[in-house]
Amino acid sequence: MTLLFAVGCVFFPLCFTALRWGLQNHTNLQMERQEAVLVASKLVSSVQAIMASTAGYIVSTSCKHIIDDQHWLSSAYTQFAVPYFIYDIYAMFLCHWHKHQVKGHGGDDGAARAPGSTWAIARGYLHKEFLMVLHHAAMVLVCFPL
Repeated sequence: MTLLFAVGCVFFPLCFTALRWGLQNHTNLQMERQEAVLVASKLVSSVQAIMASTAGYIVSTSCKHIIDDQHWLSSAYTQFAVPYFIYDIYAMFLCHWHKHQVKGHGGDDGAARAPGSTWAIARGYLHKEFLMVLHHAAMVLVCFPL
């Protein structure tokens, strides 16, 4: 159980880091950091969506009665996916922060900003993405433990 959770804790951030690095350093792409963060986070979300859909398809086609039957993959994938929801809250904030930087509200080179501006960005993020953050928190704290 904890092994799948640990693998998920490593897998999703490592995918994000590798994709961001590749997008920034690939000869043909050479994206700027802000663009690479946005694209890498979307790609990791796409990978998660494909894996979850595949797991759901396998479980639904393997069970005779989807409500009453059990499949090992449903509990295993749940343990693996919990870290994704935690990672995604951070990734969404990072994207929000970089979008804020691109709009010219922060330092051009990531230099220090006015005091309290990080809190202002966090408040803006929570205001804009409150339901998504609530959804992710509820999945981790309520649904998966049940």
